[in-house]
This record gives sequence, C-alpha cells and structure tokens, in this order.
Amino acid sequence: MLEVIIVDDDQIVVFIQKKMISNHEIAANPICFNNADAALNYLNEQQQLQNKKQFLIFLDINMPGMNGWDFLNCLESNEEKSNYHVVMVTSSINKEDKEEAKKYSMVRLFIEKPIHSSDCEKIKEIPEISHFFERV
Repeated sequence: MLEVIIVDDDQIVVFIQKKMISNHEIAANPICFNNADAALNYLNEQQQLQNKKQFLIFLDINMPGMNGWDFLNCLESNEEKSNYHVVMVTSSINKEDKEEAKKYSMVRLFIEKPIHSSDCEKIKEIPEISHFFERV
C-alpha cells in the first residue's frame, strides 16, 4: 500500500497539489500536514503500528519551524527509510537546493512549484514506486 502525504505550510499550494494528485490518480485523498513536525509524528506513529506501508511524501523545503531539510535528516536516520519516497516540491530555484536533495537516499524527484501534469506522470514512473500505478 502506498500512502501519499503532502507537507507544505502554504494552503493554496496544498489545494493545488491535492487536485493534481487526485486528478492523475496518484492518490484519492492524500494526507496533508502544514508543518513537518506533525508529519514526522504521524510517520513515527505509523511505524509503531508496524504496517508495511510505503509513503510518497510531497515535501516543501522552506517552512517555519522544522524545514524540509530537518525533516529529511530525521527520516534519513530512520531504520525504515526505504519505505519513504520523497518528492521535493519547492519554490526555490536555488541550484544548491537541488544538489543538496541528491544527498538523501529517499529523495526521488525535485520539482519547482507549482506541480504540473508532466510532474505527476514522472512521479508515476519513479522505479521504486511505479508498481503502485500499474494498470491491471
């Protein structure tokens, strides 16, 4: 099972991402968090339940409090990190951010806001999760 999570403090961005994710059949009802702390707590709770879910996480970099990098650092040290597939979705056009994202094993894609249809198609082709989107 693939659970989709959006972590972004901008509610307009969250609204757009939810629509795109739903329209492109990535997830009908993604779970949304407006801060990284709450998302991390949720993932920790899910891990305690020991369900073997995979998580596709749409993650913003710049957020108040815990930012996207802090969130990734916490996930990177998690023993279940292979269950996390992160798509960085950011308004940053800083090339250094894109290079930094490559240092994290669970980052699968780096997208500049806003998310487009072509981005959704790329997400469905990510090798680690593409089997979730195969048509029967």
